[in-house]
Amino acid sequence: MNKFIFILSILIVNQVFAKCDTAEILIIDDPKDVVEVDPSTLRLSFYDEKLNEANVKGYKAFSKNGGNLGIGAIEIEQLIFDLVDDENIKLCAGLSYARVFNTTSVGFDLAIGNSQVRSEKAFELCPPLNYEKELPYFDHICNVHEGDGKFYNLSKKNKGTKGNASNAVIYSTADFKHKNGSELSCVALSTMLESNYPGYYLTYINGSFCTSDNSYLSKEKIKSLAKSIGVYGTADPPMGMRLNFHK
Repeated sequence: MNKFIFILSILIVNQVFAKCDTAEILIIDDPKDVVEVDPSTLRLSFYDEKLNEANVKGYKAFSKNGGNLGIGAIEIEQLIFDLVDDENIKLCAGLSYARVFNTTSVGFDLAIGNSQVRSEKAFELCPPLNYEKELPYFDHICNVHEGDGKFYNLSKKNKGTKGNASNAVIYSTADFKHKNGSELSCVALSTMLESNYPGYYLTYINGSFCTSDNSYLSKEKIKSLAKSIGVYGTADPPMGMRLNFHK
């Protein structure tokens, strides 16, 4: 099997999940292929009671050719949540999903995925690349880049918990101070589904959850967030852990 290694930096999402790079590496054929959709139409799911109170936007893209990598069809979905009170950020959260369809020669690399969610990589703020400026959520307040603030109190190592499909969910934590003065506690999460070869997977999911309540992200709360991650039809989210628009 010719294994193709993916790392997080080639995903279209650059909220807090990208090792700084100048390469224009795309898994979509064109940034304009990313379109806003009704969140209820997405298979991707993420739950917390605070998310039901937040604004939410959904995005979707389908790439026939795997962007400039030429690896075949890829499906991408994204949810972005925010709660802002007079420019004071109360919550920023997001979840992204990518699935490859070339099941015999392409897969997301679990080891590299786990290494990229380490806090020093997951919470690195980078200058935006040219293609990112064309994405429909580029100006979203939760889409942060170099100069938008600073992460600190980074966790020293990854931790893990179980997802709803007995999948491992890896996470790290940090605090963030936005340039507008907002202060947030954050967790970054990553998981994979549908193994097609030892250590490789068809589906990759990453996300983040940041809240102004600095005592909110307890160990049990992070476990709950991890358990709520799902993809309808692949790993349905548990009943009782589904947002209002998915019930």
